[in-house]
Amino acid sequence: MFLPGCHLRCPYCHNPDLVDLNNSRTADSLNEDFCGFRDFLSRRAELLGGVVFSGGEALLHPLLPELIGLVEDVGLPVKLDTAGLLPDALAPYLDKGRLNYVAMDLKTQPDRYSELGWKGSGDNSAGTLLKRTMSLLADSGIPYEIRTTVVPPLVDETVLRNLAQLTAEVPRWVWQPYQRGNTLNPDWSSLIAPNEDDLRILANDFGRIPEIIIR
Repeated sequence: MFLPGCHLRCPYCHNPDLVDLNNSRTADSLNEDFCGFRDFLSRRAELLGGVVFSGGEALLHPLLPELIGLVEDVGLPVKLDTAGLLPDALAPYLDKGRLNYVAMDLKTQPDRYSELGWKGSGDNSAGTLLKRTMSLLADSGIPYEIRTTVVPPLVDETVLRNLAQLTAEVPRWVWQPYQRGNTLNPDWSSLIAPNEDDLRILANDFGRIPEIIIR
C-alpha cells in the first residue's frame, strides 16, 4: 500500500503524486484510505501473503498504526519500506513486534542528502539518523535489508564504494538499477539506466558475504 507524504524530494522518485501529504487530493483521502483498505482486506485477505506499506514515507502517515492494526487483525505479516530518517517513529513498531520485515533505503552517501532536500544537521543529520535506524534494525531481531537505487550521478561506483563501510554488517544490501519513468524532476526521467551485468561484476568485486543482490 503506497501512502502519501515524504520528507525528501528525490529527483528520480517514481511516485511524485505521493510526495505531499497536504495537497488537496491526499489530505481529503485519509478516511478513504482507511475504509478502502479495510474493505479490501475483508475481501482479499485469504489470497494475500502479506502487506507492504510504502510511500512516500509510510512512517509519516497519520493512519499507519491503524492500517497495520487492520493487517494484524487478519493475521497477515507486515513489511515496511522506509527512508531510514525517522528512527524515533520506527522504534515503537519494532519494540511492539508490529513489523515482520523492513526495507530501508540508503539513497546516497549521507553527506549528499542535502541534494534530496534533507536539511537536518547535528543529531538530525542524515548520517546520524541513518546509523540510528540501522542500529535499531540490527537489534530488533527481525529480518531487514538495505536498498540503494543506482542512479548516476547521485549513486555511481564511487558512491557505492563509499557506502560499503556503512553497510558492512547488514544482512542484505540490495542494489536497484534506476528505471526510466515519470519522475519528480522531469529532467531525470530519461537518464540512461545502469547495466545490470556491469553491476553484478562490480558487486562481485566487493567480495561481500552475505552477497549484494541486484534486483
